[in-house]
Amino acid sequence: MTSIATDTASLALPAEQLFTFLADLSNHRAFLEPAAKDFNGDADSHRYKVEVMGMTMPVEALIGEKVSPTLITLVPGAKKMFDHTLRFEITPAGDGCSLRIVDEADLPSMMKMMGAEKLLKAQLDSALENIQNLVKEGKLG
Repeated sequence: MTSIATDTASLALPAEQLFTFLADLSNHRAFLEPAAKDFNGDADSHRYKVEVMGMTMPVEALIGEKVSPTLITLVPGAKKMFDHTLRFEITPAGDGCSLRIVDEADLPSMMKMMGAEKLLKAQLDSALENIQNLVKEGKLG
């Protein structure tokens, strides 16, 4: 398994509020678009398509685990490119919290050779940046 993680971001938002937002997968549209095309989600799953190296790839994720207010894990649904577990790690900190996104991925060697780790890291960093912007703009919750 390859572990790919963002830096830890401090957010001016209670951990419970961030957890509630992230635990409802229909809310993920807010930080995955515009990269996520044809997004469709509900509380426990979401589906969308991403453009990777000129190819359109389907992504489907389901809730794997929820530990309020500190952890949400997502696992691949029926359509998967590779086995992986995506974790949203939330740490309460005073009136706010911190967030780190980690993907434990079983990347095929061909995908590794094509630079998949860098692409996944960029996607995680983009999601974290978008979440930070949503918090700053008061659009979470």
